[in-house]
Amino acid sequence: MGRPRAVITVNLDIAGRRPSAEIFDAAGIDWEHRYGAPDWLDDDTRESLSGADAILAGAERLDESTMADADRLKVVCRNGVGYDRVDVDYCTRRGIVVCYTPGVMADAVADLAMGLLLAAVRGLSAQDRHVKAGGYEAFMGEDLASMTLGLLGCGRIGAEVVRRALGFRMRVQVHDPWVDPDRLREIGAEPVDLDGLLAGSDAVSLHLPMSQENAGIVDAGFLRRMRPGSWLINTARGGLVDEPALIAALEAGHLAGAGLDCQATEPPVGDSARLVALDRVVATPHSGSNTVTARTRMAELGAREIVAVLEGRRPRNVVNPEVLEKVGLA
Repeated sequence: MGRPRAVITVNLDIAGRRPSAEIFDAAGIDWEHRYGAPDWLDDDTRESLSGADAILAGAERLDESTMADADRLKVVCRNGVGYDRVDVDYCTRRGIVVCYTPGVMADAVADLAMGLLLAAVRGLSAQDRHVKAGGYEAFMGEDLASMTLGLLGCGRIGAEVVRRALGFRMRVQVHDPWVDPDRLREIGAEPVDLDGLLAGSDAVSLHLPMSQENAGIVDAGFLRRMRPGSWLINTARGGLVDEPALIAALEAGHLAGAGLDCQATEPPVGDSARLVALDRVVATPHSGSNTVTARTRMAELGAREIVAVLEGRRPRNVVNPEVLEKVGLA
């Protein structure tokens, strides 16, 4: 039997290193780099998986169609915290372990969430464009210390946002029914219900996973319940937001602005393109985890999870633990 083969479809080179390739080389795993850019076609994914035992995956779609020729595939590791583009049920039926890389990007995403909040509240992008165009009229913003920040969801990234917001002396409230209220109080946040969060926050930051239940949760009704003149920050998933409804709320002046690191379509087209073009929106290209430290840690953790499965060991971060007994890793 030959050496196992892994496909890497995320950035390989990080600050002069190839962290995932280094780990595969040390483990005796052959690897191939095929960068899975946002415009990759399903046919490209299908071709890349043929003959592969593992994939360190980016944002490509992984389902019955794209994995049709992946007869050797044993493990999918998503390079990130979201796995909404992986058909986990299908993988479980096939006996394929699905892993991900939580925790290592929390600082990077939390930093960007606060950066987007500052940029939106202080009009940093608009003021930059204004000065470069020859103007010199200062814009009126607000002190973060005078504001209440509301978080919808509070996992690892949300907890880091809370810590940063408290450093700005903001009042912080959280709605997350899955987190013990005492735990929220321990990190300095006030647990509230959803209505209290929306009515009582000057800015709402989204920290939810993408799921069928959460898709479009920020709809017209949600936005109407937000405090007039408030801001929306999204470093989670674009699909959480009903973009036409957000456009309407911004154009009507109900919301003061938005800071968006993700859009429903990436790169933005249609409603997403209309949304990011608004002057009241500060947009970034889903770059929350794009720091040298975060990307290095993600690549290393993802590669180690793959090595564990291929060497017959239980990985640390498994999405479908029910498959482990089936494949002898329980």
